[in-house]
Amino acid sequence: MKNKMMRVRETRPLLTVIIPFRADPKLPYLMARLEDQCSSFKRRDDVEFMVVDSGSPIEYRDPCHIICKRHGIRYLYHDSEGSVFSIGAARDYGASFAEGRAITFLDVDLRVAADFWDRLLILMKSYGISKYKKRFLAIPCLYLTADGTEEFEASDPNVRALDFYLRWMHGDSGAVQNLAPCSSVMIVDRLHYLSVGGHRPEFRGHGYEDFELYHRLSSELGQIPRPDDYYHDSKSWDIATYRGFRSQFSLFGRPALLANLMVFHLWHPRPKSSSFYGRMAENREIWLDFFKDFDKTRFHPEPIIDSSALSKKVLFFGKQNTNAARVLKDIIPLLGQLMYMSEYDLIDQDGLVDEVAFKKLIEGHGIGSVLFANPYGNPARLQAYEWCRRNDFPYLVFERGAFPDSWFLDPRGFNADSESYRRELWDMALTEHESESIKAYVERLLTDAPALESQGSRLGGEGLGSRLGIGGKKVLFVPLQRPSDTVIQHLRGNLPSYDAFIEFIDEAAGLLKRAGWVVLCKKHPLETEAPELKNALYVPNETNFLDLLELSDRVALINSGVGLYAMAMGKPCYIFGKAFYSIPGVNREIASLDVDGFFSDVTLESSVNMELAYRFLYYLVFKFYSFGVPRTALRKERDGSMRNLTVALDFYKLRVPGVKEISYDWDHYPMISTSAPIFERYQLFLHEKRRKISKAAPVSIAHTPASKIAPSAVSKIENKDRAIAISKAVIVNRKTNLSERERRAAKLAKLRRDPHAFFRDSRIAALRPLKIFWRNKQAATIVK
Repeated sequence: MKNKMMRVRETRPLLTVIIPFRADPKLPYLMARLEDQCSSFKRRDDVEFMVVDSGSPIEYRDPCHIICKRHGIRYLYHDSEGSVFSIGAARDYGASFAEGRAITFLDVDLRVAADFWDRLLILMKSYGISKYKKRFLAIPCLYLTADGTEEFEASDPNVRALDFYLRWMHGDSGAVQNLAPCSSVMIVDRLHYLSVGGHRPEFRGHGYEDFELYHRLSSELGQIPRPDDYYHDSKSWDIATYRGFRSQFSLFGRPALLANLMVFHLWHPRPKSSSFYGRMAENREIWLDFFKDFDKTRFHPEPIIDSSALSKKVLFFGKQNTNAARVLKDIIPLLGQLMYMSEYDLIDQDGLVDEVAFKKLIEGHGIGSVLFANPYGNPARLQAYEWCRRNDFPYLVFERGAFPDSWFLDPRGFNADSESYRRELWDMALTEHESESIKAYVERLLTDAPALESQGSRLGGEGLGSRLGIGGKKVLFVPLQRPSDTVIQHLRGNLPSYDAFIEFIDEAAGLLKRAGWVVLCKKHPLETEAPELKNALYVPNETNFLDLLELSDRVALINSGVGLYAMAMGKPCYIFGKAFYSIPGVNREIASLDVDGFFSDVTLESSVNMELAYRFLYYLVFKFYSFGVPRTALRKERDGSMRNLTVALDFYKLRVPGVKEISYDWDHYPMISTSAPIFERYQLFLHEKRRKISKAAPVSIAHTPASKIAPSAVSKIENKDRAIAISKAVIVNRKTNLSERERRAAKLAKLRRDPHAFFRDSRIAALRPLKIFWRNKQAATIVK
């Protein structure tokens, strides 16, 4: 892609600290506080300090810049003069320019201990910030009184933090107003922050903007169970009941509090005449709607674009907030702002793309590149794709790769028409480490990794041969594809049609049968019907294709991704269409439908050059493919077939052309049990809640297994509400032991979160095969 490389520092900071600021003549103390705060920051390579001057009046800008320059602080001016100072918008602007792998925010009224940053970096490393994409922390905040502020500022910077923390613990209300266990000082991976869109722009001024962001971040993480009455706002942090969103949010700051990490808020007046404080009432009215709306749709605001993104604006043929757009969430910050448009808007009266209008559109909007999701998806999109290729205009193709969790952003084409698979790009000798890496990946691929489509349980090649009654014959395996697939419609090469391939295979099966061969065909898992065969045989639908590969001596296909698995397994493969993995010495292209010639080729001895195969596979896995876990849904098509839709993507490795590789360790983010020590503040409440549920049921019924209670035993109870309470108590409290209930709750949470792992790890052997109905650790939901 002909774009600039993103700016990459030689020594990238671990953290960027963003200070949102606007000088206000009504609040004259702000400039002094900015000076005091900047003077406290020591210059260091691992932490970047940045002041975002968001719309200060012109007479304050130079003084503000001079303060930053004097103390070695990065200064950015955010042109928002004339609008309400939005602290969320200022933070987001700073995040787009930040150099750190992670970011945090520090308002001008906040102060920290002298060793705060050293200890915070240690906590970040231990907690896995930026190692695991979605993990985040909150830093508690002690709000000082006016007298406490005056004393704090006059105290020794090396001891005052611990001093005031202890005074708060001892109840010194004269110096400390209160503790907020979760403050706006969040520690979060920068790219993840950009991808979820930061703060919602609807929250202007100050108030609740950080709550709404925490709501979405915690929903993405999914690690701390929600409390009762989650949408309730207690309007106070001084709570001991696990009820309302604040009780959950307070746990985000618990690790920092236990590590004695906190910030101190200096007292200041809050005049209603200041627009910054005057918007709190309006913000308080809208937060609940945004909480509930996100829970319903999972739509984040548009991603924030990195200041060094490849293009300022990217044309995307699709609609906003559709599956096709949502799966790009993690990538958009690196590419540029998306302009959503239908390709059919470019069609003229003759049904062709109006190239003059297309060019004017690109020039008029300053579009730097075009992003295609399946450029062959419809005739209009294909024409736009071909225009970009003819005119050498930058574009990227985003599509699913051939291996589990694999995806690609290709600046040179799509699949077999791409130049990204040219031999000179991958045919290089592997080092010992590289060779070991790709062999280890192949071993996992062929043993542990889930397939792209649902497959049956593994039997092994020998076990499958025995079950199918192969009787020592040689096997040609033919994985059938979907006739409607793009690669069949547009990339089948010299093959006249899909039906012609089926007829040829069936005819070849008749010849091979006499030579002691059997041709085994597998219907595509999402197809509901299969072409009729006379000589070749269909295997049961649930047969695992890896077992078929292991059993086979040869493989024949049009251009299925199974050809890459055949390469990895060292099986000779015959390709009838155009395949990006066609490599002389590794597999063979069939140029014409000559049954006798094909028969001779199949029955002759042949081998696979595994050195070449490993070189190509290494390129795909370690150089070209990105990796992300999809969330999928099944949709029934008009013809009765099923289509597997990707509705969300959680990337853990991003390879974007022109951008330095971004990697995270994959983490399941297991749900934390409410019996864990982090819930210590709420244990009395949780214990009383469990006790009340237990007391709601009579002893004679509560300790009886639910399966042995006759419905009439409950229905005879006169009080209807009492009957409902008893029924619930029986179900929830079949065993009153706390650890047993927590264990069952954890299992239920695991079933909802990761059904594949739930059935795979089941102690009941009969349930384990059910894991095959889920892949990539996500449940497939039927979309009507």
